[in-house]
Amino acid sequence: MKITKKEILNIIGITLIVISLIRIAILILYSSPIHIFWLCNHIPLIIGIAILFRNSFILSAEIALLFFGSLNWSLDFLSKLLFNKYLLGSTYEIFADLSANSIISIISHLSVLPLALIALFLMNKPEPKAWKISIIHMIILVPISLYFSQSFNINCLARPCVVWMSHSTLYPFFIFFGYLLIFVIPTSIILANLMKKKRTLS
Repeated sequence: MKITKKEILNIIGITLIVISLIRIAILILYSSPIHIFWLCNHIPLIIGIAILFRNSFILSAEIALLFFGSLNWSLDFLSKLLFNKYLLGSTYEIFADLSANSIISIISHLSVLPLALIALFLMNKPEPKAWKISIIHMIILVPISLYFSQSFNINCLARPCVVWMSHSTLYPFFIFFGYLLIFVIPTSIILANLMKKKRTLS
């Protein structure tokens, strides 16, 4: 029996929502709820909902926001797993303490970006202005991240999460604008252009 595009999108959306809700439940029960504000912990839920509602604008924005961080984490994890060598040092904690929390975190990190991209290409709708939503999302998260910066370095905004990156009083300013200008906005534009080319070829 052939699976339709609609069914594939529904499966992806539900899968991401379930993974995200399990992750959030574990954080609430066994860790600190503030960790929900990490991009990797709540964006999968937003992406899953966006897919179910076929909202390519929100989907594109959240993929652009998550793309570099998720790719960096996944490559670092796979490098350590396959070659016993960290690329950037983003996954020290995962290998230091394997638990139910870390296992669902691994599943989430490795699956969200590929599934979200598959869904985006299935929707096949260019969204060249989606980065505006990415910026709004970041602006909302910044005060939350900085407020809890003493105890929790949410989204690595208060100080670097890797030892090779230097820290200064202006670090939060540079990481905020640097991440948006170097990674988020270009990723959003590239995704929109790929969608345009795909539509032209279709």
